[in-house]
Amino acid sequence: MSTSPQQRQHPLGQQQSPYWHAPRRVPRPAGEGRRLLTVTLDIAAAVSGPYLLARGEEGRPLTALALLLGISFVNQVLLTVLCGASVGKLITGIRVVRAADGGHPGFWRTVYRWLCGLCWLPLQPYYWLRAFFRGLGGGGAARGTVADNDDGELYHADLAGLRYARRRDLTA
Repeated sequence: MSTSPQQRQHPLGQQQSPYWHAPRRVPRPAGEGRRLLTVTLDIAAAVSGPYLLARGEEGRPLTALALLLGISFVNQVLLTVLCGASVGKLITGIRVVRAADGGHPGFWRTVYRWLCGLCWLPLQPYYWLRAFFRGLGGGGAARGTVADNDDGELYHADLAGLRYARRRDLTA
């Protein structure tokens, strides 16, 4: 006896809508080279507008910084929520998905991931210096740090529960 979509039950017992889909397969993360190219394209897209605006003009650094943050937000958050990827990710064939189920990323998760990225870049000199001096002293994990992220690498884990995946892995 077959049941119609309106009569199907959710695995947890709730009534499902007729548009409920089976869980998606979670794709593997995109490769390092592709992600590096993506970041390079996204940085070029975010920096080009403020650079052209502030070039040769005195007194416009705050305007350029505000424009940089605005373009970065639109690219990394709004485009990711609407299209599943930023400009650089669209060009390189990468999509951002939820790591738990491969679904579309939510607004607040993408905001959190964007803010972490903004904090990560200025901290890189600290991580480099810390690793250098730790190497001189014999190494080992620093006390009070998370060993998985001891080197300052932002994307070891699926930050904010989001993952970069190749577009073709999503359709497979």
